[in-house]
This record gives sequence, structure tokens and C-alpha cells, in this order.
Amino acid sequence: MTKTELKDRLMASVDEIEAAPDVLDRVRVGGARRLRRRRLTTLAVSTMVVLAVGGVTLTGPSLYHQLTDAPVAGVPVQNDPYGFLMKGHTRGDLAGDQNYLDQALAAWEKSHRNSGNRDRGIFDRMQGEPQVFWAGKTPGGRVAIIGQYSDLRHHDNIQLDREGVHTLVGFVADGTDGKPAVVADTYPAPGVSLTTGFVTRNTLVVLDTGKKVGWSPAREYDDSNGSSSRKYTQVQFKNGVGVVKLPENTDAKKLALHTLPAQGPSDLAIANGGVNTMGNSTPDDRLWSSDIPNDGLWPMSAGAEQLAGDARDTFTNTVGAAADPEHYMFSASLWIGYGVTANGSSVYLGEQQIDTDASRVYAVLQRAKGKAQIIGGGEPNRGATLPVQIRLPDNQGWAVAAKDATLSYRYGEGAWSATSKHALLIPHGEDVEVKVETGTRTEIVVVTPS
Repeated sequence: MTKTELKDRLMASVDEIEAAPDVLDRVRVGGARRLRRRRLTTLAVSTMVVLAVGGVTLTGPSLYHQLTDAPVAGVPVQNDPYGFLMKGHTRGDLAGDQNYLDQALAAWEKSHRNSGNRDRGIFDRMQGEPQVFWAGKTPGGRVAIIGQYSDLRHHDNIQLDREGVHTLVGFVADGTDGKPAVVADTYPAPGVSLTTGFVTRNTLVVLDTGKKVGWSPAREYDDSNGSSSRKYTQVQFKNGVGVVKLPENTDAKKLALHTLPAQGPSDLAIANGGVNTMGNSTPDDRLWSSDIPNDGLWPMSAGAEQLAGDARDTFTNTVGAAADPEHYMFSASLWIGYGVTANGSSVYLGEQQIDTDASRVYAVLQRAKGKAQIIGGGEPNRGATLPVQIRLPDNQGWAVAAKDATLSYRYGEGAWSATSKHALLIPHGEDVEVKVETGTRTEIVVVTPS
């Protein structure tokens, strides 16, 4: 019987007894104190309480011992990545604050029932007692990092290198009520980045795994050449943990950790920020990712037919080659505009999303001679009538797009051009206007000169 099941049975059997709902959690904390060879000073029994559970009568002392004697931990698997959490004494400037440590441990015990990892079975066979590896004050409030052994077994919803005793990790921070709460928990899963950091109130807390580690607030994009990259600042560790005060308005979803020097996809993850490597998923933020007409191949000019066969590969491969090599994953454009400019150059239009960043639009200009050039259009204006507008270099005009719209252009008060569906290539000219026609309305958009 698990602790949660036993607690439910006990609570159901004492309806007429007035008892605090967290009595078992506080008894559990007392057990942790006893196992740490600390004298029990907070448990006082002035009245003997008798509880009947499953036909067995338990008095206060016997109930206490049966609830707190956790199974002795087995031998951990070799190369347990979080095994260092279980060695040595608690570190940090709150290591001597027993009241806080007890609260953090109680929060860890309570958190299992609501953990997103519960259905992976990682809490089914907990071993020994939890250990507070580090507890301290940070710019984001009090923080604790907890480790505990668990005997992990294979089942349908768990990624596991091998069965056996592994170390789980819990990240604890002060909640909105000022009390410690588990922000996230994790276990060592194969094939994904190791979770070593978490965010609390604009503060990044990182575990020291013995390697140089850098942190990056966000990926940087250069629209002049379509490239993207990250700059990493080395984390300074002390007593096993690094604490980074983040710049104001930092978006936790854009944060990244990486072992230095950074090469390839990151090998480290942030529990409640950055890329969700454990779930191996990235929210789809593309401008157009559903109900794409014409198989997503949109001719933008006369003579575009010759480009149709290679349009998707040309755009995707060219833009992908300039993308940040340290990305974890990216979502390719499902739509591709393609056309021919006045001087015979080929133009390809589309979007790309990297990791959890917002999707961005690009044009690829391929001249008759020379290397393909990428022109970044930044994040598309999703609420605009004409959300994609990219000016091409060397007076080559504009590439524009609006899904499901019929597009045409004119200069000044001149005649309207022939129409194009979804995407349009506009030759260079002054005072350009674009007519955007949908089934319900027609709007005129003035194309900006830069």
C-alpha cells in the first residue's frame, strides 16, 4: 500500500476525530529528523489515539514507526547522472535552517500525487529518505534542490536506459503563499537533455554537474542575412549551484543552457523554461500550419512554373543552413511562394520556427550567377491584412503573402496588375499599393518603402 493510499484509509476511518489534514506529512518530516539522528522535539503525544486500519489496531508510536521507516535504498545504477545529489551534507546558506529544510521536504513528499511525471511510475518504488542537496536564498526567493532514490521499472509511459535505482530530483521555490512548493521534478531519461536548471521569479538556478556551462537569454536573429545564433555567458558555480539574476522581462521559454563550448543541440535543459526536451515537442507557432491550399505551393509571378518542382527544397534547405546550429528542432514552412523577378532572379518565400521561438518569415533570392541570398522579414504581423511583406535588395521589388486572399498591385493611381492567389511578387516601383481581396472584404494596403 502506498503512503497516499494509507493516508486516504486513515482519514476515512477517523471521521469523528479532529485532526490536521497534513498530519502524515508532519509525521514523515519527524521520521526524516530521526534518521538524520536529530532529537525529536516537535512530536508530543498527550492523548493516545487509536486508529483501526484494515483490522489492525495502531497506537500512536507504532503508527509513527510504520509510516516513517522507508525502504533502504538499493545500489544505484552506474553512471546515475543525479547521483551526486545524495552525497555529503546539505549546502547553501539555508543548510542550517532546519525549519525551512523540513518544509521543503514536506513539499517534495506532497508533490508526487500531482506531478506530471506520476503516470511514468517514477514515484511507485521510492527508496530511502530524500536529501536536500542545496538550500539557499536567491534574488528569486528561497530555493531548495532535493534528491531521492527510486527503483525505476519499464512500462509504457517511461523512457528508461535500464531498470534499477536512480536518483530523482525536485526543484523547490517559494510559492505565492510564501511556502516552499515543488516547481518541477525530473528523472534521468535517455536520449534527452539533462534537466539541470529551473526558473523562479526572474532567477535561473543551475545545478553544477562538474562541467563548464553557459546560459543564453534568447536566440538572436540577423535579418540582413537570415542567420540566427545564441551567445552564452558562463554560469558561476558555488557550493554545487549557480544562481543567475535574469534581465527584466526575460521570457523563460527562450532561455537555454549549454555545456561549453556550445556545439550542436543543447545537452542541458531547464525544467520550466526553454525547449521541452522531455516531451520532445515544440508548440506550433507558425503563421500558417493548417488548411494550406494548393499543397502550399503558391506561384507569385509569370514564369514561376519552372520553379515549382524545387521550390520547397530550395527554400527549406537554404534557410535551414543559416539557422542556429545549436537548435533542438525546427518547424519548416508548409507554404512556399515562388516567382521570377524582372532581371530573371528566382525568389522563394516562406517561414521557419526554431524551438519555442516565434515563427519568422524569409525570402530567398537566387540570382542567375552567385550564391543564394536570404532576406529576413522578422516575425509576421499576424493581425494585418497583408501579414507578410519583404522588400528585396537591389530594387528587385517586394514579396508579399496573405493566405486565402487574391492579390494585385499598382503604382500610385495606375491600373491594377493581374491577380495572384495567396502570394505575390511586386516589381520595384514608387507608391506601391496592394489590393487584398477575400470572400468578405477588399482592402488596399500601402507597401512601405523599407
